[in-house]
Amino acid sequence: MTDSDGAFLWGAGASSVSAEGVAPAADWSVWERDGRAPRSGDGAGFARDFRDDLAQLRALGLNSLRLTVEWARVEPAAGRPDSDALDRYLDIADAAAVAGLGVWITLQHTSLPGWYVDDEGGHADETARRRRWARHVDRMAEAFDGRAAGWCPIEDPIGWAVRGYGLGTRPPGRRSAEAAAEAAEGAMLALHESCRLLESGPQPVMATFGAPTLHAAPVEREHAGAAAVETRRWDDLLWGTWTRALREGAVEVPGRAPVAAPFFEKGPELVGLSHDHPVGVTETGRFASWPASARRSAAGFAPEPAELGEAVHRAIDAVPGRGVVVAAHGVPTDDDDWRDTVLDGSLAVVADARASGLRGYFHDSAVDGYEWALGFGAPRGLIGRDRVVKPSAQRLTAAISGVGDG
Repeated sequence: MTDSDGAFLWGAGASSVSAEGVAPAADWSVWERDGRAPRSGDGAGFARDFRDDLAQLRALGLNSLRLTVEWARVEPAAGRPDSDALDRYLDIADAAAVAGLGVWITLQHTSLPGWYVDDEGGHADETARRRRWARHVDRMAEAFDGRAAGWCPIEDPIGWAVRGYGLGTRPPGRRSAEAAAEAAEGAMLALHESCRLLESGPQPVMATFGAPTLHAAPVEREHAGAAAVETRRWDDLLWGTWTRALREGAVEVPGRAPVAAPFFEKGPELVGLSHDHPVGVTETGRFASWPASARRSAAGFAPEPAELGEAVHRAIDAVPGRGVVVAAHGVPTDDDDWRDTVLDGSLAVVADARASGLRGYFHDSAVDGYEWALGFGAPRGLIGRDRVVKPSAQRLTAAISGVGDG
């Protein structure tokens, strides 16, 4: 699928926390206050400089922007919307349209209102999903009617659950396989509800999933068999859960009974992939950089353009009839020459995959911002926080110019 005027989607974006800093009412703010994460300040400063930022993105040749409307800002307390915060996001959407960028609205990119998670039970609670989440989706659909080019309701719902409830690396910081499975099921059902609600509008909906390619990476060679078993287990969760849901109309997280999700069989029409790098899996089920000898980014993993191609073609084969988009891809590094090299290879993959039906590419991120536990030490933007366009950004411009945007 392409944007409203038929163009291939060339875009950029980031989480709200990265672009504008953590919202005081968001669950992530507690981690900052408790010293469990660096302070985010105003992130990339996007809220302050968005008009100039939008103009620079358009000048690079992009036609699309992924904009996260932070729920904790537009509803900082349950049932008490902040109209000023919403108006600011509407101003951004309007400015993007003037700049020539179609806006794809993301409703959750990792962070959630603390009151929703702590007091209401979050996505894992069916009542909370129907009472609070569905109401929020409806309110945003009404507010951005005529402004949104498309919707990306939840960024990587399964990865969000794994990090927050299984690995403990993001709020609420739990380390429980059972809690992670429950959270993943709830997030997938929240995604299903939002897709169902947004389907009545004219804009396309893109369900976006984390799509790392997984490889057995035993610490000891004699444990290769155990590493292969663990790799299949993780693959079944991270890939199998969403591909089954879109094919069969049911959410079935490994270890849990299937839950009917019938809308998934016919929608959403777009599938977005969030992919930065492959992941190695050890015999104990831990993640490691793969290949072990490859150069690692600031996040500790090795970006490999060929692996992006593997993820794209796997998704195209897994969900035939859906448009596939690279919804988030980038390299956290302060070495822009290396970013340029990785981007060169990745965009060659994108050009090749267009012949197989790839419908778009979004770079993550637009402007250097705050990268969760890494703080500001892992820049990944096309534009620096000083608003200087990086040389590597011209690689994307050249790719767009070389193949056209139609």
